[in-house]
Amino acid sequence: MNTKTLISILALLVALPVAANEPTMRYDLSGGMQLSMEQEIYVRGHDEAMATRNFSMTFDLGDGKSNDELRVKLASIKANYSAHGMNQRLPTSHLTGGEFILLGDGHSFTSQEGGGEVPLGTITDGGLKPSELLAGLLPALPDGPVSVGTTWDSDRSIVSLEGWAWAGGEMQHHHEVTDVQLADGRTVIHVKTHGETEITAAHGHDGFLGAGTLAQSIDWTFDADSGQLLSLSVEREASGMNLLPQGEIPVRQIARYELLSAR
Repeated sequence: MNTKTLISILALLVALPVAANEPTMRYDLSGGMQLSMEQEIYVRGHDEAMATRNFSMTFDLGDGKSNDELRVKLASIKANYSAHGMNQRLPTSHLTGGEFILLGDGHSFTSQEGGGEVPLGTITDGGLKPSELLAGLLPALPDGPVSVGTTWDSDRSIVSLEGWAWAGGEMQHHHEVTDVQLADGRTVIHVKTHGETEITAAHGHDGFLGAGTLAQSIDWTFDADSGQLLSLSVEREASGMNLLPQGEIPVRQIARYELLSAR
């Protein structure tokens, strides 16, 4: 056996365990998750936010069955709205303890009807549904094994509260694995995601006028061994036109989301 052949065989033997150890990502959600969300609403001609919304929610996930139909309980929820120097607590007590179903395929989720909604006041064209919010935040996972530098793309229909109106679009996401760490007996995958889309009035709503823009950057971590989303942080900025009692108002909104596993 010549030296060149021996080197090739040794290189192959070294490479095989590395490839075999590349983790895959598949949801197996259970336990609890905590979500916080802050929205700052700006209108043209003002440097400071004209209004803010804050939400805090806790979800109990799963019952030990398949994630194909993930049963979710809204264990707690609080929300408030501030504008013109006034702070208002939004009504949420009727939602505590409510349940809804998320449908999944191991890689992503969609929400079913159920779980109720948070009333957002008379000038906002519809309430916020915690079921849609949670399903829309859970990232789409790739089909194959991943390592540092692995990328994949995904598309998702979104419905998003922008200012005082609901907008929708087809969000295109680009995902990249930035780190894979072995810690405390688990494989933690770090991912950066960027998405952007044109938005128009969401189906069934008419408070968002014409076309606007929405872009978001997401940092998230995933436990490949347990199938748990460990953390997710979103920075989102949108702009467009709202139809309000005062007329057509240009609106820009900056939103921040934090989703953490409570398992």
